[in-house]
Amino acid sequence: MASTSTPPRPSVIPFRPAARSTTGPVPRALPPTATAAVSVTRPDAIDLTGRRKVWFFCGRGKTGKTTLARWVAERMQDLGGSAIVAACDPVNRSLRRFLEGVAEPPSSDSEEVKDWLWSLLHAAMETKSDALIDLGGGNSSLTALLAQLPDLANILSDGGVEPIAIYLSGSDPDDLTPLEIAEKQGFQPQATAIVLNEVDGRRSRFDSILRDPTVCAAVERGAVQLWMPALWPEAAALCSANAWHFRDVIGRADAFVASSVNNWLRRMEDEFHSIRTWLPS
Repeated sequence: MASTSTPPRPSVIPFRPAARSTTGPVPRALPPTATAAVSVTRPDAIDLTGRRKVWFFCGRGKTGKTTLARWVAERMQDLGGSAIVAACDPVNRSLRRFLEGVAEPPSSDSEEVKDWLWSLLHAAMETKSDALIDLGGGNSSLTALLAQLPDLANILSDGGVEPIAIYLSGSDPDDLTPLEIAEKQGFQPQATAIVLNEVDGRRSRFDSILRDPTVCAAVERGAVQLWMPALWPEAAALCSANAWHFRDVIGRADAFVASSVNNWLRRMEDEFHSIRTWLPS
């Protein structure tokens, strides 16, 4: 007798853009700007349980965006979720080495990449799909799209897909430039996290980052500040060179590497517990 069980959903949803629009996205009239009350306490992360989400992994190059995107994608798979996964950097699209079905722009032309990003976000809204978007160093495609659609966060939220802005930073103050640009452009999703990557060293090295006016203003409006634990360099290099999933290191690497990766996974789970409802599931 044939089995009647339902096959599992693929974790990566294919994205195939329709023919390119000749008009592109049309900006909406911006709503009046409201003056937000200043909070004297650090707010909790917004609860996104049951909502569709689009993750924007933002930051300069070499700050950990792709590593974090890989971890989120693996956690999504563990939770039985699925999402459109995209590598939107005009040049560096290394995410495709670690995940199957990663969507990519058709070229490295900045205008085409921007239009492709818009079509992907439109498809996510139309199909009510989650999405994970590695924007690449500098967020150039998002910056260009925001110049045309400064109310992008509201458009997505109104369309049933909650935008999640994740800013990766090391201890270099220049790492905050993508956050500063996006905040000035009006891209201020309720779900915003500033993730400081401990691969740059001890937390005391980040004191200037935590005191930065842009970071303080983002936290005051509701952003959460998180720490990304450092993965042992030898383990990180092996996982990268072999395109291993982090959870599959046991049995593939020696005991020292496997132990270090498992410890990192436990620490990641602890550090990102406050935004667990942001994960696609």
